[in-house]
Amino acid sequence: MTATSQNGWPALGAGSDRLHVWTIPARTGEVRVRMRSGSAGFLLAHVVLWWAERLEPVSGGVLDDWGWAYRPVRGAQSLSNHASGTAVDVNATTYPLGTERMPGVMARRIRRRLRWYDGCVRWGGDYRGRKDQMHLELARDLRACEQVARRLMSTPRGRRLLEANPAQRAVILS
Repeated sequence: MTATSQNGWPALGAGSDRLHVWTIPARTGEVRVRMRSGSAGFLLAHVVLWWAERLEPVSGGVLDDWGWAYRPVRGAQSLSNHASGTAVDVNATTYPLGTERMPGVMARRIRRRLRWYDGCVRWGGDYRGRKDQMHLELARDLRACEQVARRLMSTPRGRRLLEANPAQRAVILS
């Protein structure tokens, strides 16, 4: 039986060929984050690229942008969505787990932006209970993510992501 993360996606081991180090070519500086390949990682990379260019820089001297990690949810038994490569933490040292440091205008912009992803991407700042403002994760299945990814491939950010990660086009379209 394959272990799954909280969102139902199969967990991936460190050597999985379904993991890809995404190059996110932000104008504010290039970022590299290990996430699931194909549509799943593409959607998360797309949001991170938007974040880096419209909210605040993501690259910097501190390596606080995290993707894949085979581990349980902090304080729980179930596997984190990071274990399936379907979650990313952005500027984690700025927005530590359980804090609400993000300005309201930024939170509103994130919620508005996530409408582009048709419910496929969820933000940890909207969790009930313990907030996780650094955290983005997939909230729908592969089929739904593929549909949205294919639509976003032709956007300016989608094209830039695929130029920086050329082999991923074929994975998304497979």
